[in-house]
Order: sequence, then C-alpha cells, then structure tokens
Amino acid sequence: MNKAQILTMFVLLHLASIFAIFPERIISATSKGHWEPITILFLAELLVLWMYLKALSQFPGKTVVDICNESLGKWVTRLIVMPMLIFLYIELLLLMYFQSVEIKAVLLQRTPPAATSALFIILCFYAVWKGLNVMIRASIGLCILLMPFIFFSMMISIQNFRISYIFPIWDSGMSFFSHSDFYVCTVILAGFLFLGMIPSKQRLSFGKAAAAVGIIFVFALGSVYVPLLVFGQETVIHLQYPMLMASDTIDLEWVVFDWLPSFYVVASSALGVLKVSVLLWMLVALLHQLFMPKINRLWVLSVVCFSLYGISLLIPDINALNSYLYLNSFFCVYSVIGFPILVFLAAQWLRKKVNT
Repeated sequence: MNKAQILTMFVLLHLASIFAIFPERIISATSKGHWEPITILFLAELLVLWMYLKALSQFPGKTVVDICNESLGKWVTRLIVMPMLIFLYIELLLLMYFQSVEIKAVLLQRTPPAATSALFIILCFYAVWKGLNVMIRASIGLCILLMPFIFFSMMISIQNFRISYIFPIWDSGMSFFSHSDFYVCTVILAGFLFLGMIPSKQRLSFGKAAAAVGIIFVFALGSVYVPLLVFGQETVIHLQYPMLMASDTIDLEWVVFDWLPSFYVVASSALGVLKVSVLLWMLVALLHQLFMPKINRLWVLSVVCFSLYGISLLIPDINALNSYLYLNSFFCVYSVIGFPILVFLAAQWLRKKVNT
C-alpha cells in the first residue's frame, strides 16, 4: 500500500460516517448557523490529527500501541485503550444496524432484518479476514465507483434550493455545545484512528492529511446544507434520511436517474461496509495484541462478529439507537480527542527516555 491508497481510505472512512448519521444530528443540534459546529469539529480534528501524526512520525515503523507500551507499560496501555475498545464495539453495532435498516427500507423491503444483518456482517468478516492491506487497496476501486453517485446525488438537488432557508447563518450563543447531538457527531473524526495501527516507516504527512480534511469538510457542509436548503429547518429536522429524501425530490425522465436514491443507498452502504470492516479490524487487532495474544486472531474475529450479530437482533427499532448513540458519545470524544493527546504525550515521554 502507498500513501495515495491510505489517503483515499482516510477520506472514505470520514464520508461513511458523514452519510450515515451526520446531517440529521447537526440539524438536531442547532437550528441556525449549521456551519459553526461543523467548522469547530473539523478544526478540532486538525489539532488532534497533527498531534497523532507527530507522535507517529517520531517513531517510524511503530504503532500507537507500541509507543504506549514502551512509554507507559502494558497495564497503563490497556487502561487507556479500554474506553476506545468500548467505543469501537458500540460504534460497530450502531453502524451495522443503521446500514441494515437503510438497505431494508430502500432496497430489500421484504427481507427479514436478520438476513440483511447477516449479509452485512459476513461481508465485513471476509474483509477483515483478508487484512487491512487488501481493504486499503480496495478503497481506490470503491472511490472510483462510488464517488460519482454520491457527488451527483448532492448536486442534483440544487434546482430545488431555496436560499432563504440558509438564514439565520450565525448562532452567537453557540447553543449546540449544550446539545448531546453535537457530541454524537464527533464520530466522524474517528476516520483517522486507523493511521496509528499501520506499522509503516513512510507516514502520511500532516499537509496531505489536512488537504484531505478540507475535502471532507466540503462534503460535510454539503450533507447538511443540501437537505436544509431543499426542505427548510422546520421540515428537515423530522426526516430520518435527509440526504436520501433530498435526492428523491428530483423528478427525472431518464430511468437510470429515477433510481438515484437506490444508487445512493448502495454507495453509502458500501462505504458503511468499508468503515465497519476497518473498525472491526482495529478492534480485533487491539484485543489480540493487548488482551488475547495467545488466541488465534481468527477466533477473536469470529467471537466479535457473532456477538455483534446477536446483539443487533435484540435492538427493538431504530429509535432505540438514540440512547446508544448518546452513551457512545462519551467514549467517542475520548477516543478521537483524549486518546490522540495521550499518544502524543506518551511519544514525548518516550523520546526523552531514549535521548537520556
């Protein structure tokens, strides 16, 4: 794998979260000035991403686990990784359930939820079994195949825009900080965590990563403002899939474009499979390396997949996801902000130990 492939994976993992839950959560978090919380989230990502990449660049060929083990010891490393393991597990469960529900609602209405969930987890199991290198190389093909549909789905709704819906554009009180949905949105920042799990001597530079974050920022703005400018705040806040509904408002005569919502669901589901696979790979790698080194990784993967599938069947409906999302937001904030800071501090401590 090369830097271009890693950068492509970096972008696609962010987009997977953006098109899964991001628009409805930002719209719920504030009724005006939606660009403000989006900008703050991405500025926060740039800061922690710099710290994360700085720590990794100081020790080429080492992962974040290696750095923390050598600096803090295994038990402290296990302690600081534990909240991230909880985040990864809950996030996997939520993403898997959300994608299965979306596929069933648009594409497979008569298929039992158990069957769509089983298909989804089998695809992810196979991807993790093949390894991260295969997933990173596959991200290039997915980008070429999927991005045109996603981009076209966003741009096609422009003809239905009402610019007046963009106002008011400023939230002077920044009220979104007191809304739990804002912290749920921090899940989109988790797309950079996999960078610390690759034992590569050729690290991604911060400049290239920052440029990719800029591209992702544009898509994040679009995912919120496209449905907002089509429906308005009072209507869009009640929609479960605002981006999907916005693309469905266009009446085109060409049959292929009449299937645009289906193409959008297929594209977002493929991104969902990619993100679940990468997060699942991270979870299994951390469990195997820190807690179960003597157990075959395939067995760890199998147990995790079976447990995810079983628990997903116990979720009563998609409305129950809110309680899990709010619970996971605490672990998410730690994983995407607290953990990179701890890795950075551990790297500085280890560097001092090496130099003395």
